[in-house]
Amino acid sequence: MKTASLTEKEKRVAKKLLSDGDTYQDIQQLINTGRSPTINPGRLARWKEWETEVASDLEIKRFKYEKSLVDLKSGLSPIDDERLYRAREAMIAAVEIFNNPTMLFKVQIYPVVSQIAWTYLLHEYYDRKGVEISDENGNSLLLSQILARPDCPLEGDVKKNLSAIKILRDNVEHKTLSSIGRTYWPLFQANCLNFDQTIRKLFGERAGLRDTLSFSLQFSQMDIDQLSQLQAYDLTPEIEAIDQAITDGAALTGDEGANYHFKVSYHFEKATKGDSHIVFSNNNPEAKTKKSILTQKVVGDELWPFKPGTVVEKVREGGTLRSTSTIIS
Repeated sequence: MKTASLTEKEKRVAKKLLSDGDTYQDIQQLINTGRSPTINPGRLARWKEWETEVASDLEIKRFKYEKSLVDLKSGLSPIDDERLYRAREAMIAAVEIFNNPTMLFKVQIYPVVSQIAWTYLLHEYYDRKGVEISDENGNSLLLSQILARPDCPLEGDVKKNLSAIKILRDNVEHKTLSSIGRTYWPLFQANCLNFDQTIRKLFGERAGLRDTLSFSLQFSQMDIDQLSQLQAYDLTPEIEAIDQAITDGAALTGDEGANYHFKVSYHFEKATKGDSHIVFSNNNPEAKTKKSILTQKVVGDELWPFKPGTVVEKVREGGTLRSTSTIIS
């Protein structure tokens, strides 16, 4: 709904309820549930002058039932905001299946369900802009067709992420991987973050999902040796073939950011050796119950390759040096 005026359906419902003795406040609250923009009581004041018929008892029951389905957190209705509602539910389903600790079919399920979510999301975007999303045969725009449009609202790395997941989806629908496919999980994490950012940007903060799903917990600790070995198991010929298809099909350059492939950086928290779970050190032979990560210091010349005189010379070559009186230390 894009107008503060009552629709004919709302007038029929309001006229019936008012004639039955319901208060203005109760009717206003009912109509405003999931409605944007909301109406004020003044819209109901002249209801006796409306030329519309009153709603039947069955229509009243249906209207109240539809309002009861509205998600009060997002303000979305599965009836009035059907595509957006389905987009959110599809993405939630994709994440919940992925986070299920008993499921190993993750790399096959997530690409399929998440692509459905993105398609609904972008269909709603274009429909609200008045762009036709179906052809003469009733076929809706494909996600790949939307990504190729010059007016697509998504940025470069987000498009590449979706293209990569589409290629993965096309492959897993028809082939076996001989692998769990953990190498693609960072793609899925970026895809989730992109979806939440996009839906909030296009449809408002309330439509987002970041406060909907809780963190996923597990019963096993991270073991670096095991993770390394599992990563090695995942690099099967089938996976390598799909990787190459993604590199070619998504036009990857190697400079993609977090919107394409989500990565994690460790940040340090001061702790004693007894309290720490992972130890970073040059030499720690006593670390038997903890995972020790050896570090190597980089010599200064590798961190700062240019000496003061070299810096002055390069600036002079660029023609931007006006004075050499400043002491460079």
